[in-house]
Amino acid sequence: MPYSIRSTKHISIICALILAPFFFAQAKTAKDTTPNTIKTELNRLTDNLDLLTAIKTAKRPTDATSLQTALNNVVNITDEEIKNMGNELNALEDLTDGENAMISDSMETLANLRMYVKLVRTDTTQEATLNTILSLAQKFKEWRDGPYTVAVGPIIRFTSVFQSKNAIKAANIRLGAILKDERKIRGMLSATKTAPFMRLIKKVQTELRKAADLHTRAEALLMEGATTEDDANTINEGVRQANASVNTAYDDFIAMGKLIRK
Repeated sequence: MPYSIRSTKHISIICALILAPFFFAQAKTAKDTTPNTIKTELNRLTDNLDLLTAIKTAKRPTDATSLQTALNNVVNITDEEIKNMGNELNALEDLTDGENAMISDSMETLANLRMYVKLVRTDTTQEATLNTILSLAQKFKEWRDGPYTVAVGPIIRFTSVFQSKNAIKAANIRLGAILKDERKIRGMLSATKTAPFMRLIKKVQTELRKAADLHTRAEALLMEGATTEDDANTINEGVRQANASVNTAYDDFIAMGKLIRK
């Protein structure tokens, strides 16, 4: 039987409730472990470092212009990375005093990194000989591969853990809104749709419990002061799997919306 105008209105409202946060949550979880902007920058960085290596080992130009341009690109990309990490830390909400203290320490670390980058940029923007630029490029590459990577690793893990936490929270709020209207929704569905709808609800609940469990373990390890490579890998993998569960839950939200609209 066709839906009445009133039922159609209810369907539209409920679909909006189910689907409204989908794009927001997908965007949040997609960038948790490796932000898209940073991923793009790292790809650009690799290209530029490859260029530096090629220039240094085989294709040395008669002047330092090409090498200096490549090095400046690497320096600028690094500065953008550091700014992005600071912005993502500042965007985190609902943190404890201890977590805010960790953010303060991280912001201080990022400030020190930017200070070093500023000093290198001053050197790379001045006229210099090829050998001088080669020396600067090698030192900067070693800094990126060593102290820089060591310093930003914990910051990226901290950010990814709490972005994941916020994504799980948003998904649970959405599920709560659906459960609040569960009886009304079931009353609007045909008998053949009610069972699949309830299965989807149970599946979402399972996925979000799984995500919460994975996140809790990753956060606990992070707050204990993970120091080993194994700890870091465990945290990263926990966040990755938690985000995958949240994204699966949002796929199920979409499936619910399709059931209601049919």
